[in-house]
Amino acid sequence: MAAVAACRAGGPDAGEEGGRFRASYGPATAEFAEFRDRLVTNQFLDTVAIRLNDSLRIPKDITLATSHCEEPNASYDPITRRVTLCYELFESLGEQFGSETGGEYLVAGTIVFALMHETAHALIDVLDLPTTGREEDAADQLATLLLLDEGATGDSLAFGAVGWLATNAHANPLDTLAFADDHALDIQRVYNILCLIYGRDPSKYPEVVEDGWLPVQRRDRCPAEYQRLRDNWRRLLAPYHR
Repeated sequence: MAAVAACRAGGPDAGEEGGRFRASYGPATAEFAEFRDRLVTNQFLDTVAIRLNDSLRIPKDITLATSHCEEPNASYDPITRRVTLCYELFESLGEQFGSETGGEYLVAGTIVFALMHETAHALIDVLDLPTTGREEDAADQLATLLLLDEGATGDSLAFGAVGWLATNAHANPLDTLAFADDHALDIQRVYNILCLIYGRDPSKYPEVVEDGWLPVQRRDRCPAEYQRLRDNWRRLLAPYHR
């Protein structure tokens, strides 16, 4: 992706290439067969894999896959080094937002953010990257930075993910398990992503603050927060840049 392609400062000790990002479209039931065919025809996963391969050296293969999961979810399996987007997730998001105005942005943003989030877990695992806080927070950070370096399309996808998280936050009451989860609360993830969107260039989306999406108490720290996280992730990935 552009976020990692922007820095090509990998040193001579970056190591020999040993792996690739690979796309795999798992078998689908009759209900999802046509949808799977569209994903293959549009080369959805292949395009992401190509961009990542053009940007990064990795020591082992990482597979970006679609599959049936019995639930609307996305995941990373460190044993198989497989990032999975569930067909049920596509279906669930389509049913939830498909009829809404702008729903296609919510669906696309959520899907791509989920893919980038799980790919971030894969990179942390395969490259043995250090994280000093919760890995789920680190994966959110890298996923957001990858999207924001894709220009206007990436911005729209990031806002789509924000819409999905905000919807979840308002629809699901908090309980003890929510506070114990290794993910941040959905509403916290909303503010964290919005802070990065706003902090990259406060003049680009002032309505994020003006419309009350990002509290002014957080706003002033966002440019420094964005710059720090961007620099830190570039430093961590520098040895693997092409």
